[in-house]
Amino acid sequence: MRLPWRKKALTGTPAVIDALRDRQVAPFPLLGGGNRQRIQDAYNTAKSANYAWIYTNSPAVRTVVDVIVRNVGQLDLRLYEEVSEDERQPDPTHPAALSLRYPNEETSADAWIRSMMKDFLIFDDAFSVISPAPGGQINLNWVPAHMVEVRGSSLFRAEGYRVWRIDGTWIDFPPDQMLHWHGQNPLDPRMGSSRLDTLRAVIAEDAALQQATVELANSGLTEPAWVFRPLEAPEWSNEARKGFEEDLTNRMRRRNKSPVVLEEGMELRSFGVNPKDAEMMSVRRWAIERVAAVYGVPLGMVGLADNLAEAQTQFYSDTLPPYCEEFTKMLNQRILVRVYDWTDGCFEFNLDEKLMGDERLKTLVAASGRPVMTTDEARAKLNLPPIDGGDELVTPMNVIVGDNPKPSPQVMGPQDPNGPPQDGSGRQDDTPAQPPKALVKAESFEPVPQFHPARRDDLDRQMQNIDRARSVVVKHYNRLQRGLMAKATTDWEVWDKRFSDNINELMQEIVRTEGSIYAFKFNGRFKMNRVHNYLAATADGFAKALNDTIRSEINEFGVKDALALRDRHIESFGTALGAKATIWAREEAARQSPHAETRVKTWVPNTQRHAEFGGDTVPLGADWPAGFAPGTTPGCSCTATID
Repeated sequence: MRLPWRKKALTGTPAVIDALRDRQVAPFPLLGGGNRQRIQDAYNTAKSANYAWIYTNSPAVRTVVDVIVRNVGQLDLRLYEEVSEDERQPDPTHPAALSLRYPNEETSADAWIRSMMKDFLIFDDAFSVISPAPGGQINLNWVPAHMVEVRGSSLFRAEGYRVWRIDGTWIDFPPDQMLHWHGQNPLDPRMGSSRLDTLRAVIAEDAALQQATVELANSGLTEPAWVFRPLEAPEWSNEARKGFEEDLTNRMRRRNKSPVVLEEGMELRSFGVNPKDAEMMSVRRWAIERVAAVYGVPLGMVGLADNLAEAQTQFYSDTLPPYCEEFTKMLNQRILVRVYDWTDGCFEFNLDEKLMGDERLKTLVAASGRPVMTTDEARAKLNLPPIDGGDELVTPMNVIVGDNPKPSPQVMGPQDPNGPPQDGSGRQDDTPAQPPKALVKAESFEPVPQFHPARRDDLDRQMQNIDRARSVVVKHYNRLQRGLMAKATTDWEVWDKRFSDNINELMQEIVRTEGSIYAFKFNGRFKMNRVHNYLAATADGFAKALNDTIRSEINEFGVKDALALRDRHIESFGTALGAKATIWAREEAARQSPHAETRVKTWVPNTQRHAEFGGDTVPLGADWPAGFAPGTTPGCSCTATID
């Protein structure tokens, strides 16, 4: 049958209407007026493509995978020796550490890690050939996962690996010469199962829409259309129809410059699906969201959310650690145990810099009370030369430090009129250092009864947190005592880090629990991802402050007499830590909840020592009339409630 129209324009003549009604022809609803076959081919190709093709051609997959790979490649991989249950020592000179630092003569450590991580994310399998190197080291040469075949009939482990060369030949490797990192596969435990198989339908749909966008662009962003002509219109001759089609085609090409004018009764109707009807942008966004969800990447890290800082915090605390931990555990098993027969070592990525975020210096300054670097150190980061006096740490005028420090009056509690001045003015600078005498039991105060049930509960929870904080300090002192008594030299940086981790873990638990309680009270929702950086920096400041004090006492009195002061520090430090974490969690919950500007805080005394301040109420962001906050003076366990 000869169709009653040509290829340029479809005119609604009676013959055309009859052909459409009889289903003798079906016009293709294409975007851009191109060939439907190209869109269908794009869909079919993505549906059956290999993983490498998907990574190369799918913007959604490449965006999400590269975010993870790029950030992992920036981390520092370190090797530690587990000296005891609570102590680890860096071991950068071990052959295993050197092997990971220099995998081979042509590949850097970060490039090798990125290659392994990328293959793991794409194929769920990553391979490197292990070969001996001088000095007891090993060479690690990454092999693309698509070139490796797992061989053998064993159900539990691979019996060999075959690596196919580009020319079609192969080389076989025994299991001991192949580093194989893989995920979980329900059908074959010897290898992984790619996440891209789960996403294949989403990726194929995205590929079809991507091709449809290309077709639309090729057509000049003009959707296909046809001309409706009423049935009662007179018949056209072939010459008249041909002339109208050519004229309309030329007008359509110039539609952006001059309007298209049709004859009376004619209408220009859509011939397909326009981008708005297809919701192309929404579907493309949905594809990235699905891929990001499978890989655990926050949407802000792939440009689909406005709060980038919150997304980075979530990414560094929830997304990166599982991948990094899985990778390091594989290295521990396959390299430290299999190659070096060493079970006391462990690899670990340094996630501290990522977890600290952009507010790192601010939080450190807030925790220490003064700048944490000298002027020359700051200038060095800008590649500027040092200046005179730039090697001294600047101390603000409201901070007093030195051999005879005087506490600030804003944080000093009521003084004992029968005792020496607590500001240190009664000390003599030339008095020789004497070992501390036996501790005298501090003066006790009668507890203040709490008749308000909510305030009594708040105070009870804070006291429980103070007891937990004291337990953390006791554990730290026990660790110090074992180490100081057993070794002539000590690594305080390791102890600072370990103590900081313990404090951070405790503060995370306290803030999460107390913040959730108060957020529920305020009809809000407590978001822990907003406080991770602050808590980590605060923990570092607490740990370093106590260890600095202990080191100073060791230098002045010796190890034995300095450790005899542990009870005093456990009491004061544990009280300050537990009270600060509890009260700060309540204030942060109020700041995150609705109507924060109307909230007030009320002083709740624990003993008669500060009973005079009980009931003092000030706005949430205001200073206390006492001149210091609850829980900030030595031994003070008062608390604050927020309303």
